[in-house]
Amino acid sequence: MLNRIDQLEKREKIYLLVGIVVILATILFYGIYQPYHERLMLLDKKIASKQSQLLEVKDLQVEYQALQKQLEYTQKSMSSSGSMSPLAKMEELASNVVGRENLSYIRPQPSQVQGEIRIDNLDIKLEKLSLEQMLQLLWKIEAPESQMQIKTFRSKKRFDNASEVDLTMTISVYGKN
Repeated sequence: MLNRIDQLEKREKIYLLVGIVVILATILFYGIYQPYHERLMLLDKKIASKQSQLLEVKDLQVEYQALQKQLEYTQKSMSSSGSMSPLAKMEELASNVVGRENLSYIRPQPSQVQGEIRIDNLDIKLEKLSLEQMLQLLWKIEAPESQMQIKTFRSKKRFDNASEVDLTMTISVYGKN
């Protein structure tokens, strides 16, 4: 083989050398560099994806910790408010905000139990409330520390005084079972 290369003219040897260099360059480019470069690009995309997932996990961790603290606070508040009956709790709240004279009735409904939580429903009717009194009462009922939630709500303007309303609602009071 070397004997044949020696017989070639100088110009043919240059063509042969250029051809070998081009073939080697093509093999190196398509066989080594391009797969290596594609793999690097793929790994860069994976790194970016994993970084965004990591940020999402950190956000979820912060949200989880906040929910955990809220759960602990709620459980402490439920256990500390367990000494007072839901009826007495609602009567005291309504008396403090709107006065006992405006409270028509509080009717307890049958309790429900869901796991460790007891839900007591109360039907309440209040009369001759100003808009400010109604809003204060609703604010205190829906406050997280009260462990109460309004289920149904109806308000009617009074026929004798348009600035006052009559309020009928059903409230759920949550406590530990």
